[in-house]
Amino acid sequence: CIWDASGGEAARADDPPKYWSVTGVRSDDVLNLRDVPHGDSKKLAGIPPGTRGLKNLGCLTPEPSLDRWMIMTEAERKNAKLEWCRVEYRGTQGWVAARFLKPDNAR
Repeated sequence: CIWDASGGEAARADDPPKYWSVTGVRSDDVLNLRDVPHGDSKKLAGIPPGTRGLKNLGCLTPEPSLDRWMIMTEAERKNAKLEWCRVEYRGTQGWVAARFLKPDNAR
């Protein structure tokens, strides 16, 4: 799904934004850019709050295999259900949690 400016689900999946901006990240924190769509994966960069112009390379909700699901902790299962988006930030491509993105229509 795609997120509207208020943080709720809105836009059609067949009409994704070309760019994202970062929302919902505390002023003293960063949005982690990861190498794969998982919260425990390697951090590639920290994207400051309010950053605009993240190129949208597509979003997904990864599904673990049944074998993997059966041995996951509750915390891992919760994390596995999150939607992730692949973005480009300052020339580096990686994954961020979709809940911290909103369409950047000014680009």
